[in-house]
Amino acid sequence: MLKIFLYPLYAISSWLITLSAFLFAPVIALFVDANGNLPRWLKWFQTPDAPCWGVPFWKEQHPSYSTYWLCITWLWRNPAQGFDQTVKANVSKSTPVKVWGNLNISDGVYGNPIGGWFLITGGGVFQFAAIIPFKYGCIDIGLGWRLDPIAKGYESKTLGALIATPARFFRRKH
Repeated sequence: MLKIFLYPLYAISSWLITLSAFLFAPVIALFVDANGNLPRWLKWFQTPDAPCWGVPFWKEQHPSYSTYWLCITWLWRNPAQGFDQTVKANVSKSTPVKVWGNLNISDGVYGNPIGGWFLITGGGVFQFAAIIPFKYGCIDIGLGWRLDPIAKGYESKTLGALIATPARFFRRKH
């Protein structure tokens, strides 16, 4: 139960580190090694489940980008996820969870947005997510720790990771 009380401190820390990721991504990208990884002292800025130049679809969507520019834009797209993984909740795929709302909400990146919300609790932590569609896209809200892989029954390297996204905007693709 203690982690819930620490959430505001973790969220503020995540926002500050995220801001530094946006500001310093062009410098951070200079330290990416041949395997796409950052040195240990910069791991807070790397996604825990992909190299710094992104997953294959990122290069496919941006074929004219240099490796350096792929790294910068991937770090901007997924800022400071390594930090969020560092302060993750101690949960596993067998942690019992309770779900309220609609687990099938969607930001519309791969289709039309599906509005709604859900709240998941378990292991002494929570995950709240909401999608608010509008004419040109949607607003995505995420708070807590990543529990949806448990509720939806899939494996994820980011299970339990901190989520501190009070508002993220997605444009609808036409």
